[in-house]
Amino acid sequence: MSTFGLHCDFHSHTTASDGSLSPRELVEEAVKRGVSTLALTDHDTTAGIAAAQAAARELGLNLVPGVEITCEAATTEVHLLGLGIDVANAQLQILCVEMQKRRITRFQRMHQLLGQHGLHFPLPEIPPGTSPSRPLMARALVNAGHARDLDDAFNKYLKRGRPGYVPHTRESVKTAIEAVHAAGGIAVLAHPGIYGNAEATIDEAVRGGVDGIECVHPDHDHAKEVKYTERARRHGLLISGGADFHGPDHQRSHWFGKKFCPPNEAVRLELAMAGK
Repeated sequence: MSTFGLHCDFHSHTTASDGSLSPRELVEEAVKRGVSTLALTDHDTTAGIAAAQAAARELGLNLVPGVEITCEAATTEVHLLGLGIDVANAQLQILCVEMQKRRITRFQRMHQLLGQHGLHFPLPEIPPGTSPSRPLMARALVNAGHARDLDDAFNKYLKRGRPGYVPHTRESVKTAIEAVHAAGGIAVLAHPGIYGNAEATIDEAVRGGVDGIECVHPDHDHAKEVKYTERARRHGLLISGGADFHGPDHQRSHWFGKKFCPPNEAVRLELAMAGK
């Protein structure tokens, strides 16, 4: 019997990108917190999916293979979730590998800038196939004693305008959508409420062929959830949701169980993925 509709979370991360738990640890935490269906959506990589799938089979969790692609819409950095993807698809992997290369270059530049600012610590290890990002650098700053916690590291050094900030170089949201579709997946615009020009980013994503919007997210209050749900329905788009869990050192609002995809919408996502 399908477990879709019952405590479904379509947004999570592991150490393959900017999470603090390994793929197996992520699955264990999801099961402990009552998640029945989980999408693993690491940034610009699928490196953690095989290990997560193995753990999910053992522990009885329904694991949806996914990815979160860094891209651009309406001159703004946006994120696109790919759900139910074929991780072996060449077009998707070519894009992911290119984005990983850009992330490594960005990560090394961030480390260089922090060193020039007088913050000296070893460059964190970057395992092959993984996507380094600011939370990994933030954890290194905390471990080196340069910050109290992740929030402190971001506020002092890693946010836009701070000495360690380096912007992404991005592909268009249309390119990301095409890669997700080539891999047989559902393309969902992630957390539009955090973008400064949300309406314009949604419009461009719709023109690019997006399938859904992540309406339920810890950074969306009830008013935003209602707003983006109504917008998705006007366009005939799917509705998704999840906690965007990165690990126990992330904001409590993003922990498993804080946000689930509405059950009826989760079933619609299942049917859409099955039909791809």
